[in-house]
Amino acid sequence: MESDLHELLKETVLDELGREGYEIYVEPPNPPLGRLMWSSYRPDILGVIREEIGLNVVLAECETNPDVGRVKTKTSKIGRTFKMQKRLNEKHLLRLLLVIPAGALHKVNHRPIRSFWEIWIVNKRGEIVHKIPQSKS
Repeated sequence: MESDLHELLKETVLDELGREGYEIYVEPPNPPLGRLMWSSYRPDILGVIREEIGLNVVLAECETNPDVGRVKTKTSKIGRTFKMQKRLNEKHLLRLLLVIPAGALHKVNHRPIRSFWEIWIVNKRGEIVHKIPQSKS
């Protein structure tokens, strides 16, 4: 059973990714597209935008009590087991999205995490109060 806070974080992501135009899959047991593959990993939320020129995929993880070790483990699992089949002359984008409650940024505000994850901070009303882009450095 998930906590109320975890449900709130997921609902917030669902709403926002829906506005961005993503097809959304909640905790999909299997990849919904033949072009996506994973093992020993299942995202909280998977979002997909299929376009003529490419494929945009977002993997969202909602962490009610984020911790560096757990996020690094998820990053490693994604790196080892998530594959996206690409086609010639096609653009693709993979976004890793870490969704956390307000007041928890200090727990995951570390270069190894910020270099892979975009971070959304959500308040108790289910509002995204800050979107921190993935750092490119």
